[in-house]
Amino acid sequence: MLNEDRSLEIDRALNAVLSKRRLQAAFQPIVDLESGDLVGFEGLIRGPAGSLLQSVDDLLAAAYRADRIVELDWLARSSLCRAALESNLSPDALLFLNIEPLALDSVCPPELWADIKQAFRTFPVVLEVTERSLERDPASLLDGLDRLRHHVEGFALDDVGSNPMTLSLLPLVAPTVIKLDLNVIQDHPTRHVTQVLDLAYEEAERTGATLMAEGIETAAHLATARSYGAILGQGFLFGEPGPLPPEVQPRRAFAPPQVRTPATVSLPFDALRDGATARASAPLLAALSERLEACAIEPPGILVTYFPSPQLFGASERARFSDFAQRGFITAVLGPGIPSDPGGGIRGSVPGPNNELAGQWAAVFLSPGSAGAMLARPANDGRTDYEFAVTHNRQQVIAAARCLLRLVRPMAPPTAAEP
Repeated sequence: MLNEDRSLEIDRALNAVLSKRRLQAAFQPIVDLESGDLVGFEGLIRGPAGSLLQSVDDLLAAAYRADRIVELDWLARSSLCRAALESNLSPDALLFLNIEPLALDSVCPPELWADIKQAFRTFPVVLEVTERSLERDPASLLDGLDRLRHHVEGFALDDVGSNPMTLSLLPLVAPTVIKLDLNVIQDHPTRHVTQVLDLAYEEAERTGATLMAEGIETAAHLATARSYGAILGQGFLFGEPGPLPPEVQPRRAFAPPQVRTPATVSLPFDALRDGATARASAPLLAALSERLEACAIEPPGILVTYFPSPQLFGASERARFSDFAQRGFITAVLGPGIPSDPGGGIRGSVPGPNNELAGQWAAVFLSPGSAGAMLARPANDGRTDYEFAVTHNRQQVIAAARCLLRLVRPMAPPTAAEP
């Protein structure tokens, strides 16, 4: 833990950085691995040289601890956009900008908007969603992605392979660029590395996403990245972060292919898209829901259930879902009368009524390699049974999962590593 004096000193340093806009901009080249051509740059920030917060890790940790990460994120974007506009950077150059998930659904401070707006109009911008706090607030994450998707060149999911949660959310984010973490490129092909590659390949095949390799520092790393199928790459082999060079410009434009984006539905049952349904009683639906959980053999994965009644979430169900949460699955239990914090690592729902889902029942399991959902609604003839369907259609399951995750209560702000 930080002592009080040290904590106050860091808070003062952070306040100076934010109030005086003392961020330093740096840019690292991104290349086409097949041709070796420069295609763009990733924008990176640094704190004031020689200060307590010069390191980006220390800067981010301080901002998270002070609950000012959204403020820092907007200032970082503005600083990088201004630096790119003031350079001779070609309008054809891809400009990758990091964005914190917590800031995705926030509003830009008016005084920072002009530079950001101009840069987004000038360059093809790819927003990099970092893995920090990715799963904290699924509603804001998904709403922010959907709101911004048509205003940028695409999204990149950063550090894929560094955190199982990143892999869990891969099919929901539907990134344009999948950035393989440097440990995937620099490590031997361990079980973890091959799992990450398999899941990245599956996502790229399904959506058309482009693979990009981070941490290419040697010719051997370059050969590995190429052998893994990466199209783009960055690392010290191509250049360290620094000011934008005055003369070096992309030799050709590179546009990542457009990905197939997930559907958005208002109710989980709507994901079935008028497919065939059947009738069932509550005991059969409970059994079918539990059967879907058998797909959750090992993480990463998401398991989210919406119960129409709290009586369906008893002690045995609580223990079962808690076990999934403790094993590393993103696990949520939602519905009327369900606690907003069910305990045992289970995520609950946002407090308040949600009348649109009254009587609905949904159980969804989604991982990068498996998908299944039981979706039901009350029969419309006044009887006590349900109209339902079980689907393993991946697009339908993703749509239902995105709908339900918008109801999940945000977690407390993350505790970043202290400087």
